[in-house]
Amino acid sequence: MEAIAWNVHTSSEELLVEVCKKARKENGHYSDYGRGYVMVKISDGIAVKIGGLVTASEARTQEFANKNADPTIVHVPRVYRFFEWEGQGYLFTEYVQGPTLAQIYLDIRPDIIPRMARIIEHLGQIQGQVPGPIGGGLAQGHIFGDDGADVEFPSVPGFNAYLNKRLAVMKKSIDLTGHPLVLCHMDLCRRNVILRDDDTISLANWNDAGLYPRFFEVGVLSYLNPWYGPFDIPLQEDATTLLGLTEEEERLMKLLGIVRSINLRAQLCQPYLLR
Repeated sequence: MEAIAWNVHTSSEELLVEVCKKARKENGHYSDYGRGYVMVKISDGIAVKIGGLVTASEARTQEFANKNADPTIVHVPRVYRFFEWEGQGYLFTEYVQGPTLAQIYLDIRPDIIPRMARIIEHLGQIQGQVPGPIGGGLAQGHIFGDDGADVEFPSVPGFNAYLNKRLAVMKKSIDLTGHPLVLCHMDLCRRNVILRDDDTISLANWNDAGLYPRFFEVGVLSYLNPWYGPFDIPLQEDATTLLGLTEEEERLMKLLGIVRSINLRAQLCQPYLLR
């Protein structure tokens, strides 16, 4: 098949869709995450994340992380372009070479978990003002159930209202006022962590990321899919210690588990819970 001349910044959306189709037909996709998207490599330096759950808010949040994170601590793939085509999001990003942590025997790399805890601490120093994805959009991720949040959060009081509507089912409540909003990846499972050729750590798949209180990142480690105890439990312990989470923050983390459970129940079989 004849090669297509293209430029990720200037070519038409229609042409870039054809480039993706051609690459996928010839080479297949190198990753299928089972959540409505695949990764397709279209050149030595560019990969495309394609799917119905790939959104502009993910692109904005990853770009924000790329611009604000210290590359000596964590690598965030550069974002080149995003658009939607026929109901599918196309996110063009830097292709990262290297194995994921799911492909590494962690017993021979005892440095990985402390480094991951340091990354959580570092991201927790990058602050913002509005909860959820950068620039708005519906929050995704384990806390919000399989379908994600059903409303945007314009402010911390708005986010409190969303959480308390769910906690009211169990006659509980939460108030996040006074907890700074910081950058959280929210899906640090091993397949989303790449060890690059120069041994730096790169974080992929920012679809669940956004601005949340720092303990959200630690709390969500209990819900990762696939969950892997030898990685997730020590990471949660190391991050809790490094951040110096307070008893109050640990109490609030437990409430997030209730929110997650109510969201899943409402989405799967008991929608009346949130009416």
